[in-house]
Amino acid sequence: MDKREKILKAAIDVFFQKSFYDATMEDIAEASGVKKSTIYYYYTSKMDLVFELLKDSINILFTNLEEILKNTEEAKSKVKSIIDFYIKMYKENYKLFIVFQRIGYDFMKSKDEKARINEFFENLRKEKKKLTSLFGDVTLSSGKTLNGEVFVGALMGALGRVIFEHISQGKDPKEKELRDIGEIFIAALK
Repeated sequence: MDKREKILKAAIDVFFQKSFYDATMEDIAEASGVKKSTIYYYYTSKMDLVFELLKDSINILFTNLEEILKNTEEAKSKVKSIIDFYIKMYKENYKLFIVFQRIGYDFMKSKDEKARINEFFENLRKEKKKLTSLFGDVTLSSGKTLNGEVFVGALMGALGRVIFEHISQGKDPKEKELRDIGEIFIAALK
């Protein structure tokens, strides 16, 4: 593991244990075993470090979802694969989900940070639009044809809501609930 990876992994652990504002670069240096000056070489501030975590996570999410959508033909199989991926991603990165939720609340306290997070989410929406276009149009059980962007956006929104709703209550989302969401979307398809 290189220094950058050590820093990011330690940051997740520190932000998980403390809030973004309570955590210090000193804490991250201690947890990572990397000198504080080296951390500042990579990241000029905690904010830059957090945005690197966000970008890396979103990149992993979109890269994997793109792979699923490109390599799976049938819409119902795509939904099942997306559900499987979300469950795996949550299990492997539950601390990161909790950190992102806390950071979201923390960032809304400051006008500058709020502007930066809004800019990040605007870029995220553009990337999501490109990704969801790979799903293609879907035919619903009613016979209506629906734009894949709308369908996948609704699926991702439903999964995200369950995950973050549970996290905000200090609970792990139940795999069954995530799979049930998948079943709802699969049942909606012709």
